[in-house]
Amino acid sequence: LKFSCPSPRLASESMAETKVRCYPDGAPRPLVRGWLHAVLACIGFWFGLSMLRSGDPRWELTLLLLLKSSSLTASVHLHLLEKRTPLQYAVANAIDSFLLPFNGGSILAVVTPRSQPWLRAFHAFVLVSFSVAIVPPVFNWTLLMCKKEFEAAAGPHKSRTVISLSCGVWIYVAWLIQAGFSMAWLGYLILLLLGYFFWNAQYIGVPPMPWHGVNWLSHDDFHIFGALADACALWYAIPAACAMAAAA
Repeated sequence: LKFSCPSPRLASESMAETKVRCYPDGAPRPLVRGWLHAVLACIGFWFGLSMLRSGDPRWELTLLLLLKSSSLTASVHLHLLEKRTPLQYAVANAIDSFLLPFNGGSILAVVTPRSQPWLRAFHAFVLVSFSVAIVPPVFNWTLLMCKKEFEAAAGPHKSRTVISLSCGVWIYVAWLIQAGFSMAWLGYLILLLLGYFFWNAQYIGVPPMPWHGVNWLSHDDFHIFGALADACALWYAIPAACAMAAAA
């Protein structure tokens, strides 16, 4: 089967006739997605740094908040600040993708007991490997998309998709095996799968939803589902980190 890499579609025909903010590859750039992550990053950093400054014993939860907030900050840089050249856009996209495994994988700091430092180190090694591996395909894919070389972009796009999905499977399976089934785990999984569907909808020919327009696209739906998934992660992480600190 041929792995195609089409450019994202506009949400409506009228958008094609309306001046909209765009990324260097020509895709629409609504600012809502950037502001959403800016607010979440500020909240995460406020709580995370406050816990760090106070010496909170739930340092796994502190790490989770700081890693997620750092990833959200990279997303703000990618989506909110204008990139004037394809190179700037490719670098910003690569940084954003580099931090995503730490965003999702931060839950493993809470899932893995303190009595298993070698397992924690192994998880960290795997996440770093995914982060490093995804940078070249994302960087090359972004540049090729900016050049409208869609056939050439198909290879890097496939690579980044495989790496992203493999990282997600590692995190979800490790969480399930180590901590057992929970509604927080199920909610996190379902919400991110829904978000992934909406993110891909712009590429696979799914008609725009009624709420899609100049200021809101399927990519923004993905960010909302991602935020809800993070709420499920915190639903598990807060009591688990409290129990871990109490047992120390």
